[in-house]
Amino acid sequence: MFLLLWVNQMIWTSFVIPGAATWLIQLLFVDFLSIGTIRPDFLVILVLYWSVKYGRTVGIVSGFLIGLLIDLSGTASFFGLSPLIYSISGYIGGYLSGQYSRLNPIYFTVSWITILAFQFLIFCTIQYQDIWLLNPQIFWGKWFGTTLYTVSFTGIFQVVFPLHKLS
Repeated sequence: MFLLLWVNQMIWTSFVIPGAATWLIQLLFVDFLSIGTIRPDFLVILVLYWSVKYGRTVGIVSGFLIGLLIDLSGTASFFGLSPLIYSISGYIGGYLSGQYSRLNPIYFTVSWITILAFQFLIFCTIQYQDIWLLNPQIFWGKWFGTTLYTVSFTGIFQVVFPLHKLS
């Protein structure tokens, strides 16, 4: 009985509370941080952290659930895109779980930056497909701006909660 209560408490403190808090921050405060149409994505940072800490399975499931929450909250324009890209980010991020001691720190950092860049490439390809046809320079500017903005926030979070110390 005690073990069941302890596991239930762990789920609330490890997943539900941080996930709900990050979702509320993303929903309510990201417009204040936006530069034009470029916004940081705090939820993908959370999925990346969880996938590095807990592994691939938790990354996929949390990415799918958070993506579904984003789609159901009305902030996404293409239904199903968010669960897809967050699940992909969680899956690929799960490969970094426990790899900091095996990889060079520079490769580890480049790996999570590449994961975020790939996630935003998929997102921008679907979201801004009309811009891609009209003006590819604007498309690549939006992709680079969104990636750089989120990577910058991830770098700031690295100072407080380094990814390599999670596992």
